[in-house]
Amino acid sequence: MRRSKRQWIGFAMVLLTFAVIVGSCAVLGVAPSEVAGPRPFAFPGDWSGVPAKTITLFYPGQASWEFLTSDAHPGAQAIDGGCTACHTGQEKMLGARLVKGGPREADPIAGKAPTVDLTVRAAYDAEFVYLQFRWPTRAPHAIHTLWRYDGKQWVAWGGPKPDATKKKIPPSYEDRLAVLLDDPNNVPAFDGSRATFSQVGCWMTCHNSMRAMPRDVPRKALEPHPYWGQKGRRVGDIRKYLMISRTARDEAGAWDKVKPVADLNTLKATGKFLDLWQWRAARSNAVGYASDDWVLEYRNSDAGRSPFFNTPKPAFMYDEKVVGFRAIPETELQSRMGQAALIEKKTAVPLDPNAKFAVGDLLPQYLVREPQGSAADVQAFGRYVNGHWVVELRRKLNTGQPDDKVLRAGRAYPIGFSIFDDTVSNRRHYVTLPLTLGLGVDGDVKAVKVGP
Repeated sequence: MRRSKRQWIGFAMVLLTFAVIVGSCAVLGVAPSEVAGPRPFAFPGDWSGVPAKTITLFYPGQASWEFLTSDAHPGAQAIDGGCTACHTGQEKMLGARLVKGGPREADPIAGKAPTVDLTVRAAYDAEFVYLQFRWPTRAPHAIHTLWRYDGKQWVAWGGPKPDATKKKIPPSYEDRLAVLLDDPNNVPAFDGSRATFSQVGCWMTCHNSMRAMPRDVPRKALEPHPYWGQKGRRVGDIRKYLMISRTARDEAGAWDKVKPVADLNTLKATGKFLDLWQWRAARSNAVGYASDDWVLEYRNSDAGRSPFFNTPKPAFMYDEKVVGFRAIPETELQSRMGQAALIEKKTAVPLDPNAKFAVGDLLPQYLVREPQGSAADVQAFGRYVNGHWVVELRRKLNTGQPDDKVLRAGRAYPIGFSIFDDTVSNRRHYVTLPLTLGLGVDGDVKAVKVGP
């Protein structure tokens, strides 16, 4: 049977498409059907009997606190009444509007979903609060930034979308779930504000000067600053912060107008900070924890030893005697994602300068380890299966630590959730409007009593 020229062209295009798909799979590998960390605790009840709340999280773009309080935001004059007064039920509309690009999104990610549905369950007993989260994802991402061997040396590799894709590097960044909470009507949005975290949620931590925001502060501007620079905290960027930590306000978010350290210490001691828990698919899940942080003048880590750290150049490789390989070939990265964590004293050993590596071999930039001190207060179990992440968190109601919020039965606490999905970082997450967590009382999410 003879084919027409048009038929042959169509047939060729099908073959080309098939070749591209096969080639992509050869580079990326096939994602595993299941990824799971260790289970560090047993839930003292039955999650299926705990009421579930499904919440729609939406993409916020670059909608900063400075935008929300400006004339460009139609609801600026009503901000004290809270975000939910105007926007409850608009999550899908807001996400669809912001994700495609425009005044509030100068650098959109092609194909990014505008929203994600998160199912939350909560419980508590005499000692702990428990949270369970479930959300869909196209594929699990339990890896972070990488080192790649190019035949001569190790070079930095991976990174989040859209930065990595612009460099024509395959993106690699961990999935993440964050919980932000406070006492009721406690932290004001700025000195003298009637709006608190209870009304405006995470937007009071998001400012124009932060990473990937409209006025992202370059490192060279930070270096001479007395608080942020070489003679101070030596940070490379500006992250979440509260305006009560600043002496003034401006359109950039007053990143440089930090209050004296004595004033910051007083704010901290009087509980004027937000508690932040972050489950990380790559950098904490493998040891059964979430990172425990707090937000005031910056996004700070709790005292003690965090569950991860990195070095300026490769310092560790896989223990071949334990896992069967010393590095992961890039063609097998996806299929070995469940084995990708470099865990201190378990799967990691110091990098042997005489070890042989092949072009395309990969190593994680971060070493994962057992946290210590207040940084070890939030235990976590994360499992990807059947197209969903299911994450459980457990923390003492009262940790006794000054960088944690005390939770008490019979009270409702302002809370917010965010999800980082599909290899993204910083502002490119999904967020909730302000919510409440009720411990035995009504709330957007109601925690029920379990155990004796």
